[in-house]
Amino acid sequence: MSATGNIAINRIVNSDFVVQHFGYWPTFHDATLERMNFGIRSFESTITFLIETAEFTNELDEQEQYKQFKPCIIELEFQNVKDTFLTFDHVPVLFAVDFEEIGDAIYYSFSSSAGSHTIVAEQVTVLSLTPTKQ
Repeated sequence: MSATGNIAINRIVNSDFVVQHFGYWPTFHDATLERMNFGIRSFESTITFLIETAEFTNELDEQEQYKQFKPCIIELEFQNVKDTFLTFDHVPVLFAVDFEEIGDAIYYSFSSSAGSHTIVAEQVTVLSLTPTKQ
């Protein structure tokens, strides 16, 4: 079954974990990139992100913050990385996330409080999704 109308997102292994949690593929707006790991196995490189995210309502809480629902931590791994452009000097808050299929690769781009970034990888896998308390 197709997770979304986006072919690149449908190629993400276990994308259904995310779709089942939210009911759709989220925008990741205001998510934070909590951890990034780089790995090299034989001739294959990987980048793993730990992303803390939630969806937001238009309602404000007592602290004048937008109320969250379905908060979680998503572990996302990019396998057989072909190209990257990443620059960080602090924990970035994500503004926009895009996945696009280019040939046999998945092109992942995102803008954040730390700038614009890209990863081109042969495969992307949702390793885990852990619900967290609000």
